[in-house]
Amino acid sequence: MNSSGIMKAGTLTNETRLYRYMGLSQFLSLVENKQTHITSIRQWQDTWEAPSYQLPRQRDDGELEYSLWNIAEDMFGQSWSLHSESDALWRVYSREKEGVVVQTTARKFDLMKEIRFGVLAPVIYYDNLLNALSEIKVDRRKENPFIEAFLKRKAFEYEAEVRLITVNDERCLGTRHKDCDRIYIAVDPIEFIESITVDPRSEDWYVDTLKRYSERAGFTIMPRRSGLYSEGVFESTGIRIRYVPVEKDKG
Repeated sequence: MNSSGIMKAGTLTNETRLYRYMGLSQFLSLVENKQTHITSIRQWQDTWEAPSYQLPRQRDDGELEYSLWNIAEDMFGQSWSLHSESDALWRVYSREKEGVVVQTTARKFDLMKEIRFGVLAPVIYYDNLLNALSEIKVDRRKENPFIEAFLKRKAFEYEAEVRLITVNDERCLGTRHKDCDRIYIAVDPIEFIESITVDPRSEDWYVDTLKRYSERAGFTIMPRRSGLYSEGVFESTGIRIRYVPVEKDKG
């Protein structure tokens, strides 16, 4: 655990670059309010989140029963990606072609001082849930006590997701936030964000507007448009095809 209480687990190091795709309104909220938010995992679209907590227990008499409460109900999280460029993610998070990607490194999550205990780690993608659950052993829970919240079906592997997971209680957040699906965490965007990339389909005027806004907000880094679609094959790779004449067989 580091000084802020956020553990880096799995393959992450302090220097791992992470990317968060978001709409314009979310970006403006982060900058203007100097806070980000974590969301109850119960509100995430995938109904299989934290699957082990959704499974019933079998009693000695063979009857199945569900617990009245489990820790997953109080788990909150935030999603990032290891992909700096993804056509699929641009289309999901930037449907109006006005989205941005903010990039930071894992060590900068230490700036979220309000999180006293949490885990930052890559998602574990699985084909077979039973096999995935059997592979989560005691030693892996020591590295990541919230590991069940990092299981996700392989259909979502294209996201290359990294999650920040914590629990809405006194130990993890210093207080329990009542009756909420979203919790705001203070963070300085100027210090936290290392680069800003704009939707590759965005118009010139929009990119210029974001540059002027970012400068007024105090950023020393300026937004740039993604080059995902703008560069041609040759311009991007420099590969040349050379045609070599082949002599006919005289035999």
